[in-house]
Amino acid sequence: MWSITNIIYLLLTGLPFLAVVALVVSALRRKSRHPEKTFFNCFANNALTPLRFFRIGPYKQGTISIEAAMKHAVKKTGLKDFGDLGFADCYSKLHNSSVHRVEKYSNIGFISARMELNMTMSRRLRLIEYLKKNPQVLETPVRSPVFVLGLPRTGTTFLHRLLSLDPATRAPTLWELLESVPKIDCTDPIADRKRRANKVRALLNTRKAMGDKALDHIHEIDADLAEECIIAMSDEIPMVMQYLHTAYVLADEWFDIVQSSQVVKTYKWYKQVLQLLSYQMGSPERENPKRWMLKCPIHMFYPKEIAVAFPDAKLIWNHRHPVSAVPSLCSLLKAFHSVYYETDTNDDAVLGRKVASVSAKLLIDTPKNIAESELQSADVLYHDLVNDPLQTVKDVYRQFGWEVSAEYEAIIQAYLEADRKKRERISRERAAKKVTANKAATPPASPTKKGGGWTEADEEEEIPGTPSGKKEKKKVLHQYSPEEFSLTVEDLSTGVYAEYVRKYNLPVSMH
Repeated sequence: MWSITNIIYLLLTGLPFLAVVALVVSALRRKSRHPEKTFFNCFANNALTPLRFFRIGPYKQGTISIEAAMKHAVKKTGLKDFGDLGFADCYSKLHNSSVHRVEKYSNIGFISARMELNMTMSRRLRLIEYLKKNPQVLETPVRSPVFVLGLPRTGTTFLHRLLSLDPATRAPTLWELLESVPKIDCTDPIADRKRRANKVRALLNTRKAMGDKALDHIHEIDADLAEECIIAMSDEIPMVMQYLHTAYVLADEWFDIVQSSQVVKTYKWYKQVLQLLSYQMGSPERENPKRWMLKCPIHMFYPKEIAVAFPDAKLIWNHRHPVSAVPSLCSLLKAFHSVYYETDTNDDAVLGRKVASVSAKLLIDTPKNIAESELQSADVLYHDLVNDPLQTVKDVYRQFGWEVSAEYEAIIQAYLEADRKKRERISRERAAKKVTANKAATPPASPTKKGGGWTEADEEEEIPGTPSGKKEKKKVLHQYSPEEFSLTVEDLSTGVYAEYVRKYNLPVSMH
């Protein structure tokens, strides 16, 4: 006969075991729906459910809002001056929009989104306070900054990094954009920079440890790599990563939520960030700062607003066939969505239609806006860039009246050679893993389509800097096909797209 003691003992020992088994099973199910995430990420996400249900720890407030983030920032920093509150109105309108209200944050996504908004609001407070105490920062010149723009996968990241190699230029790194403001009473600037950089490195290491690899196949992320302007610009407009998917799906209303006057404020704010980044380097960077090399797809929307804040700016527009660029942008936005939200609120077909519509409008409006901005601009074709990166850089410099120094040319050549060797090493490692996997498989594994559009397959890709755009076999996790987003090659090759392709003589390149 079972005694009360035995029953209690069984419950105390058996229930935790059953709970772990249930978590493992649910994590496996989640993993099948999210192949881009590790099992640990899926397990941790589900294990956090009780904390969220009872509003414990990071879930104490229950919901995410710009108002809550602002209150947290005030408490965290001890500061209160947010400056012009136009940014808060834009954030609130986007966050409370009909499109965003249906989104469901995952448990881990909730924590990431909350931290993202808290950091953004705190950074805003600290920058305003720092400039109050150090108004001389605003005397730092920002001369002829270069804005690289273009749809994703048109070679903007590659070109941006090449341009940033020039000893006479500089590009903001990820850690600088996330932690741009020094301590006001800092007595050791070098130690303070290391502290802020290490803080961002620790955040990235935590993200990697959580096993979310949704963005790894699309955008290389490192604290010390040159990064997108959008991070600093999100202090003024709602473009933190959790809102990017919403912003495109809500494209018809975006320009009502974020009007041109707010965007001008955004670029003026960004100029202050760049001034501060130069100022904190000390002499001679304060008096004669290097030319800034900047990059972000959002710049395609706003050449005229850029001109207001940076009247001597230069623009470089990268071009590639829309059949490659549009599905890639869809995939990027889908990846961002999966970092924060449950995937059942994403509709690939809706996303495809919205991105195709916005992209087509951009191809019409961007040339007009560049002309009206009266900013000097250059065009770069993807095919030329991958075939001869060095000559492409020289051509851009020639158009702007600049010279590629012998030192800079040698740096580019060394970079391309190191990149070639890196790609060869990665290719060998992937090939070795594939052989091992095939030996272990019964029957031998063949390339198969997995859930969520993820594909493990061998893909030929043009390797930048190789002779005549030499192609190599490269293992990839994702192929960007129009059909995945209910689009067709014809959709992206007719009408506005056809005119664009003819104008720049762009060959079709699916990879």
